[in-house]
Amino acid sequence: MQNRKVKLAILVASINDNASEHAFIPVMPEPSFYRALSIAGEQLGMDVYVVTAEDFQQHTESLVGYRLENEHFAKQNVPFPDIIYDRCFFTQANQRINCRRMLSSLAQVKPYQLLNGKLPGKLDVYEALKEDRMLSRHLPLTLPMQRTQQLLELADRFRGGIILKPSSGMQGRGIILVKRSPFEQSLLIKGRNRRNHSFSLSFKEDLAFERWIHRFISGTSYLIQPYLELSGNDNKPFDLRVLIQKDEKSRWSISGAAVRTGQAGSLTSNLHGGGGAVPAAKLLSAKFGESKSERLLEMIHTISKQTAERLESKFGRFAELGLDYGIDQSGRIWLLEANSKPGRSSFRIISDHEAERLSIERPLLYARMLSRRLSPSFVANEFANGRRHHSSSDNQLRPFNVQEVHR
Repeated sequence: MQNRKVKLAILVASINDNASEHAFIPVMPEPSFYRALSIAGEQLGMDVYVVTAEDFQQHTESLVGYRLENEHFAKQNVPFPDIIYDRCFFTQANQRINCRRMLSSLAQVKPYQLLNGKLPGKLDVYEALKEDRMLSRHLPLTLPMQRTQQLLELADRFRGGIILKPSSGMQGRGIILVKRSPFEQSLLIKGRNRRNHSFSLSFKEDLAFERWIHRFISGTSYLIQPYLELSGNDNKPFDLRVLIQKDEKSRWSISGAAVRTGQAGSLTSNLHGGGGAVPAAKLLSAKFGESKSERLLEMIHTISKQTAERLESKFGRFAELGLDYGIDQSGRIWLLEANSKPGRSSFRIISDHEAERLSIERPLLYARMLSRRLSPSFVANEFANGRRHHSSSDNQLRPFNVQEVHR
């Protein structure tokens, strides 16, 4: 009997149809990634297409999507998916609501599996990882910001300064460094605004700073960490991104690692802030020597696998995670952030074709395994605490994490 073709829908927050003289051209958030997934999916005998929350018509129980045909994405009717790959990056509050409503409504028509789980806020992730003795040694102190006076106290405590970052932020937006000047006792501020533009300020009076920070934060939940000196020999900040993914046998494997560098004197090293990328071994060897570089990368691989396993045990099944590391001047490894919707453009920039290939193929192979291995009736957990469970027949909104069944 011929194997049934697995249907995988890539769910995105929005797609704009731009009209040209000849056709409507869909504008997607990650077109090259979706194109690569579509091509690789076809080679693996899978039906891959892109959808948005607005593409599901509940009254007619039909779904419209975008398939790659003749090098272009064409809008057409598509079947209901077996697997949904959530690549939604929300820019408006209603997009998140529409997405969850669509997932809930679609589940009533045809059961499906979500390929990847969803991490909660950064503080919850920090608390979960801190419980692991080995991982706790690689976590910078992280505190929720509760009052402006707290910032002043911590700025005086940590002479190198403190970092403020949104608890659910992305791409370096809204991150700032607060540092007390050792000479004038003024407060020096450096960071990126909501539009990801760099800025710097100084305040001679604490009261003026308190007024400014209150306006800057504007009700957003923020976290505080000690500032870590994470720059290379060229004064450019850098971090190391590891992409860890499940393979076709549901085993965690490192698909690739790349160092992302920022501009000299900048606070962040993400690509959206004007940074670049270099091979991890190349930069680490130049900074720490070849022998120590190899030991650092081996340790980072060990930490990455333990982190993935720990996050799964707390928040449910994942298919892939992006883990960001900092390495300070002494060579100490710091786990800075975990991301359940990781990018992979760094591998293309550094021409790591093997990592780029694995980053595309592994989600597809894992999706194919999931569709054959899991029954439509499944158990899902609610990522907020990892304890509350629902079945697919629940009337509540379908949560984002699906507990994997191991056989």
